Amino acid sequence: MASSSFAFSIISGSSFSSIFFLFVIFGTAVFFFLSKKMSNLPPGPWTPIPYIGFAPNIAYALYKGEPLYKFLIKLGNKHGQVFSFTAFGMPVVVLNEYQAIREAFQDTKLSDRGENEMQVKAFGRTNNKWDDMGPYRIFALACFRQFGVGTSRFEEPISKESTYMIEELANLKGQAFDLTWHFNNAVSNIICKVVFGTRFELSDERIHRLTNLLNRQNELAGSGGLEMNIPINIPSRAKQEMKKVLDELHEFINEMIESHRKNFDLNNLNDVIDLWLNEIRLHKSDDPNSFRHPDNMAGQLLLLFLAGTDTTSNTLRWGSQYLVRYPKVQDCIHREIDTVVGRNRLPKLADKPNLPYTQAVIAELHRITSLAPLSVFHVAGDTTTFRGYTILKNSVVISNLYAVRHSPEIWGDPEKFRPERFLDDDGNFLEPDELIPFGVGRRVCLGEALARQELFIFFAHLLHQFKFEKTSENAPMPTLKPIDGLVLHPEPYKLRVTKRD
Repeated sequence: MASSSFAFSIISGSSFSSIFFLFVIFGTAVFFFLSKKMSNLPPGPWTPIPYIGFAPNIAYALYKGEPLYKFLIKLGNKHGQVFSFTAFGMPVVVLNEYQAIREAFQDTKLSDRGENEMQVKAFGRTNNKWDDMGPYRIFALACFRQFGVGTSRFEEPISKESTYMIEELANLKGQAFDLTWHFNNAVSNIICKVVFGTRFELSDERIHRLTNLLNRQNELAGSGGLEMNIPINIPSRAKQEMKKVLDELHEFINEMIESHRKNFDLNNLNDVIDLWLNEIRLHKSDDPNSFRHPDNMAGQLLLLFLAGTDTTSNTLRWGSQYLVRYPKVQDCIHREIDTVVGRNRLPKLADKPNLPYTQAVIAELHRITSLAPLSVFHVAGDTTTFRGYTILKNSVVISNLYAVRHSPEIWGDPEKFRPERFLDDDGNFLEPDELIPFGVGRRVCLGEALARQELFIFFAHLLHQFKFEKTSENAPMPTLKPIDGLVLHPEPYKLRVTKRD
C-alpha cells in the first residue's frame, strides 16, 4: 500500500509534468507533420518546435564548419532533390536538381526576392518584386548595349585593361606575390569605366577602398549569403558590421553620382550614371519600388557593379592557383595558344572557337569552384504549384547550384579537376546546360555577357604571356579550399609569375 502511494506521488508530481510535456511535444510534432502532408508541401525534415523549426539544425551544421550548400545536399539525399522545411516561421523550399531549378525559375511567381532589412539596405526596393525588377533589367541591359558591352566592339576596352595588368605583372619580375589586387583592379576597372566613366590605377586608394568593402560584404553575408538573403531580421554582430560596410559602399557610389550630377551634360552621356540621371530627369518616379526613384539609384548601381566584377576576378584567382597545382593543364593551354595564336600577338575573341581546351579549363573552373553555390535566394511572390507540390506565398526558394555542379550522376568524378570533360571525341568544346555558370531563369546574372568576354580575354592573355608557379621548389601548394561567403573565393596565396619568351 505504501509502495503504491509512493508510485502515485511520483506520477502525480514531477514525472506527471514530464509526461505531460512529452505529450505536448509529440502532439505538436504530429500536428505539424500532418499539416505539411495536408498542405501538399514538398517532403522534408519535420521539426517539433513551433516557429523556430529547423533553424537549430542549420545553426549547428554551420557551427561545426559545414557549409550550408553541403548540408543541403545531405538533406536532399535523404528527403529528395526537391524538399522543404520551416525556420523561424518561414517556409523554405530547396532545389538540388538542375531540371527542378530550371523549371522553377521560369515561373514569375518564384522570381521575387526577400524584402529583408539587409536586402533593402543594400539594393533598395527595386530588386525585390519581379514586376519592379523587370523594367530595371531592361534599362540596365540597354545601358550596357549602348556602350557595346557584350558585343565585339567592347573587346578593345577589355584588351586595353588587360595590357595594363600584363605590364603590372611583368614588373613583378618573378617576385612572390598574391595577385588578388591585380585581378580585382583590372576587372573592376572595366565596370568602373562603364558605370562611373573612369578607371583607377593600382595605386589609387579609392579602388582599394572599394574592393576591400566588397570583399568584406561577401564575407559577412555568410554561408551561401544567408545573412543577406533570409527575409527575416535577426540581430547579430555580422549584420551590424554589414550595415556599416553598406553605408560606406553607398557613400562611395553617391560621391560618384553627385559628381556626375554637378557636371551633367545632356549632350555628353558618357556612362551609366549619366544615362540614369537622364532617365530620372525624363521619367522621375515617386514610387519607392521604381528604379527611377532617386533613392534607389545607389543600391541598383551597387548591384550592377557586383554583377560585373565578382565572377571574373574570383575565377582568375582560382585559375592561377589551380594552374599552379596542375602544371600539365597549364602546359596544354600554352601549347594550344602558341599553335593557334603564335607568339607575335595576343589572343582575340575571334580565336575563341579555335581554343577549345582553353575554354574547357575556364568551364571546369566554373564548375569545380562553384563561385555562387546557392546563387541568391528567390521568394515566392504568390502561392503556386510546382511538380505537384504547393509552394506557399513568401516561401524562400533556394537553388543549390553547388549540388548540380558536383553531382556524380552528371559529372561522374565531380571532385576531380578534369577540363577534358568539356571536350567531345573530336576535341571540340561543349558546354552542358548543367554547368549554369551565371545562374538560370529570369534572374540570370545581368553581367553574363560582360563576364564571358572579360574572362576569356584576361585568361587567354595571361596564359599567352605568363607561367604561374610556386615561389620555390619547397613552397606549399595552394590548398584550393574556399573561404565561405555569398561568393566562394580562394585562400590568399603567394605565387610567382614568370614571363614567357
